[in-house]
Amino acid sequence: MGAVRRLVDADTGEPVPYAPYAFSGRHTQVDKARVEAITESKAFTPSQKFLVLWWIGVSPEGMEPLRATGADIGKRVGMSTDAVGKINRKLAKHRILIVRGRIGNYNFYRISPYIAFHGTGVEQREAVRTCNPPEIPGFDETAPARWEAQ
Repeated sequence: MGAVRRLVDADTGEPVPYAPYAFSGRHTQVDKARVEAITESKAFTPSQKFLVLWWIGVSPEGMEPLRATGADIGKRVGMSTDAVGKINRKLAKHRILIVRGRIGNYNFYRISPYIAFHGTGVEQREAVRTCNPPEIPGFDETAPARWEAQ
């Protein structure tokens, strides 16, 4: 067994309680307000909302795209290639998905870093600077994020 790392408060010297997250593996930080707005919006169908949640779960770390075709995705989620393509294009139009690569006429996507991100806070701040915020009907974008307000 590996050694247990003990964290200590720099000011007091007291031990700081530590427990790893109870997730089964990789995990992602999610903007709950944006996801709530997407799932409650009448502008998106249930299938589109489902794929948003799927993209949150499968988007790689950082800003890498998911290197999968519409046919690959369709097999994984039980949809036709055409349905996946239409949904991905609509989500990209709203900047919920962003294009991060292309082979031939096929775009590789990932979820917007405004919605979900796997990486450090500094990496996420850099990531949002590379793209515009998503357009989510009904979402109030006038309230700045905490780090933007400071």
